[in-house]
Amino acid sequence: MHPPHLLSDTTAMIDQIRKIGWLAAEAALLIIVLCVLLSIILGNEGGPFISSVSENASKFLQALPPGVTLGVSLIVFLYWFIKNRLR
Repeated sequence: MHPPHLLSDTTAMIDQIRKIGWLAAEAALLIIVLCVLLSIILGNEGGPFISSVSENASKFLQALPPGVTLGVSLIVFLYWFIKNRLR
């Protein structure tokens, strides 16, 4: 049997890794959204990075079947809504 303190240390480390992972995913999503918005505002003057990220995001969203984006958005919203209600 493992000592209790080792289990709590491992659980704390896993929670920390999970929080860092979610933070990185949120930051990446915000960068993509920012690049798309800057591409809309600036057009070709935005530079190669902004236009390539915007183009890749547009291609990805166009390749998805219709309704997948809406379905995923609704699932995420419902999860967030229920999670906040249960607190």
